Amino acid sequence: MIKKKKEELPDYTVANMDIEGMPWNTRGPRLSVPGDTPEKEPLTKEETRGMIWLALKAALAVGTVFAIAAFLFILFCLFVWLR
Repeated sequence: MIKKKKEELPDYTVANMDIEGMPWNTRGPRLSVPGDTPEKEPLTKEETRGMIWLALKAALAVGTVFAIAAFLFILFCLFVWLR
């Protein structure tokens, strides 16, 4: 049996994608953007607990909405749809 060779792509440039100012094309130091802080301070224990508490509250809120929607769907099925 003879192995087939894969077709290789041509070795020429169709479109030059080097655009001035794009992140992958900058050489040297990165330009500073207002509001961009390169070194962030670590969170304190209170801030960490606060972030966890807020994330937990958000997850519980979303879960509650889904639970209420499921409960209403079951009520709809029992009393309207399957009558």
